[in-house]
Amino acid sequence: MKVIVTGGAGFIGSHLVDALIARGDEVVVVDVLFRGLRENINSKAIFIEGNVCDYSVLTAAVSELGGVDLIHHLAAINGTKWFHEAAAEVISVNINATHRVIELALEHDARLVIASSPEAYGEQKVMPLSEQSEAVFSPAHLHQRHSYGASKYLDEVAIQHAVRSKDLDGRIVRPFNAYGPRLPSDEYGQVIAIMLAKAKSGHDIEVHGDGQQTRSFTWIHDVIEGMLLVSDQEGLAGKAFNLGRDEEISILDLAERIAALGSAKIVMQGSYHGDSTRRLPDLTGNQLISWRANTSLSEGLALMNNEL
Repeated sequence: MKVIVTGGAGFIGSHLVDALIARGDEVVVVDVLFRGLRENINSKAIFIEGNVCDYSVLTAAVSELGGVDLIHHLAAINGTKWFHEAAAEVISVNINATHRVIELALEHDARLVIASSPEAYGEQKVMPLSEQSEAVFSPAHLHQRHSYGASKYLDEVAIQHAVRSKDLDGRIVRPFNAYGPRLPSDEYGQVIAIMLAKAKSGHDIEVHGDGQQTRSFTWIHDVIEGMLLVSDQEGLAGKAFNLGRDEEISILDLAERIAALGSAKIVMQGSYHGDSTRRLPDLTGNQLISWRANTSLSEGLALMNNEL
């Protein structure tokens, strides 16, 4: 199969590329290297450094493959600090990149799988989050956090419109807090990697707000298995899948477990504007692909700690 992976130098994207290469697919990675790293890219993949918002970059990827059967679209600006610091860029890149890959998929009659996010639900408080859950966003003048979540919501709207009006074979995946090797641990990274790096170095682990906000975390290889099932199975156009676990933990409890792996102490910080108090996926839709995330948080933390 001829596959384009946008954002294939990033955390989830690079693991996806590895899995596609391992099963014998031809893969082109398109990444501007804003957050992705060249060293993450599988040596057997073709790499094009460029902005997915530039349609000529995408057509160059098709030319390299001699056609395209499947597009996995993961390119986006992610990271909580960016949502506040570069809201306009987050909106522009995330929405325009999705428009371009929809155009490409329609032009070449290719299947499209887009990586959305549980952030697309905004501040919805009714759990678990399902296909019938409403997206809830606070007034825009309060903060810019929802630059990301709202852009992902609009990405989903654009996909569903193309499925209904243009016969696009488009599918949506929402990874719930994927973690594992290559997860960024800098100040713009994700919580588990940041905390593990602090624990290893003996620096304070920061917990925002009262720490009682809860999340569910999903081991990267489980997420990739789910993404491949979504992309490979017939008859899933317009379907969306929450790729996560129903194992819920507070951020404070997570920090305490990680702190115990090293010599760090926990310090409390101010809360993030617009941060959801709880986020738990409804997983019943995954029966369609016969998938579940089998790696427990304890198992995943041990695996990731051994990688550092």
